[in-house]
Amino acid sequence: MLQILIEYYSTDATFDELELGRFKVREMFSFMTDHELPKRQFVEDKQKIVEQLEEEIKQIKKSLKDVRLKEIKEKNLKSLVVIPSWSNLIGKKVLGFYLNRPVIDVRKDTVVMLNRSIEVVTDKLGKSYTLISGPGILYTEFSLDPGNYITNVRVINVIILPVELTEKVLNAPSIFSGDLDNATLNEKIAIIPFDIIEVEYSTQAFLRGIISRNVFHPNKNALDEFTRSMHNPESFKVDDGFYMLSAHEEYHNRLLISKIQKSDGDESYNISSAGLSSILNGRKLLEELLPEPKQQSELLIMIRSIKKEYISTGEKILKDWVPK
Repeated sequence: MLQILIEYYSTDATFDELELGRFKVREMFSFMTDHELPKRQFVEDKQKIVEQLEEEIKQIKKSLKDVRLKEIKEKNLKSLVVIPSWSNLIGKKVLGFYLNRPVIDVRKDTVVMLNRSIEVVTDKLGKSYTLISGPGILYTEFSLDPGNYITNVRVINVIILPVELTEKVLNAPSIFSGDLDNATLNEKIAIIPFDIIEVEYSTQAFLRGIISRNVFHPNKNALDEFTRSMHNPESFKVDDGFYMLSAHEEYHNRLLISKIQKSDGDESYNISSAGLSSILNGRKLLEELLPEPKQQSELLIMIRSIKKEYISTGEKILKDWVPK
């Protein structure tokens, strides 16, 4: 309504000529009366009223932003992680098998994940690994026959990387040389904090352009599938356990599942996938990295919580950033 009033005071158009949307003319005049806004013909300095209305819009937007920021800071939802190519990140490309058929080409192997923090843990040999945990997917586009590409989505909730590889990934050559306000954007990974909406609008618009061009636009299909997975009521249940995308030395480029599920279809779906070396039972490694059952349970509960928080808060924030 305030935007319509700005047009009313800035032009000679009547309310009948303006696009009022869901508002009626009488509602516009009632609003003006309630807020002591004179009709245009009785105003000497229309620009002053326009500036007042613009300032009011600005304050409303700031208040809404502050509310959303408060919601984010009180929750586990912290950032969106996008890995454009898993094989590029770990430095190894595997074609793999899909439904017992050899894959002849992998065109996309993108990871999209929500994340609260990056933790450092150790295995039985004392080697340090980082755990990036949160609800996410591994999205692949691949071919079983020349020229024909299909897609597959695997839910994941943990990424396991050697500490040395994590440091290398986080310090990879940046795509952008300027200040990204705590966001990471390089050739290997993008980590976009949800509180990026806190920055000034002009800076935010600038960042939106960079991130949209380099992260969201080239990975739109993966992001769409990620959103579908988040809205699936059956996804990321605590009882489903862990789905760990691993670069651990003994389980390199494998999907490790802590609770093997029985498949209603082809059993081979549970042992192989495009772009991965294999799918294995990951219970043994899980108990090395997170030995306490309480620790495992709390992490699964947090992951489920992050999913819910994304649907209620985070998705709205990213909506304007992701290309239609």
